[in-house]
Amino acid sequence: MIKGSANPEAAKIKEDIDTLRKERSKIIAKIKEYRRRLGYKEEEGAALTNLVALNKEKDKDGEMAKRYNFLRRLKNRLEFRISTEAGSLQKEKEMIREISSINQELITLSATVRMDRKLGLVKGDIIEAKAKLAELEPQIVEIDAKLDLMYTDLRKKLGILKRPMPEQKPRYQPRDRDERPRQQQRNEEINLEDIAVIKKKEK
Repeated sequence: MIKGSANPEAAKIKEDIDTLRKERSKIIAKIKEYRRRLGYKEEEGAALTNLVALNKEKDKDGEMAKRYNFLRRLKNRLEFRISTEAGSLQKEKEMIREISSINQELITLSATVRMDRKLGLVKGDIIEAKAKLAELEPQIVEIDAKLDLMYTDLRKKLGILKRPMPEQKPRYQPRDRDERPRQQQRNEEINLEDIAVIKKKEK
């Protein structure tokens, strides 16, 4: 219809509509991705929160975290001494054995510490995803409002604004839009052809 109308203004509006719809599709894709990510992160965060709570119950005084930090510092000092000091071979072997022992204990303790840090990262991801959704979702509302105006303008340019267009229904129709009884609505919808048929039957 737009091509057949040879209306350059209508063609330009249609082009703008297509461009805006493409932009809308891209934003919708981003929204779906952030919603998917948010759902995954919220599930991961809930699981980590339970595990961290259990670990904190076992380590109420925080000794595990303190021990972990102490061992990390001790390991760094020993590694620095091995790389810089010119000690005996026997002393160096003893420090290497001590580092090996520290590593084993760190593996045990690090699970709890890493879990706590991971929970912090997950919470950050959740905040970021929610912020992105709060930024993108209003853009869709704004684009939809623009598209509604552009479609109205397009129909006006094509001269079809006043024609009945059942396919062009509003996106949302309130249920209480017409509070008249259904029978009254049906009666008002009877046209002249219906009346003629009724009179013919009466004869």
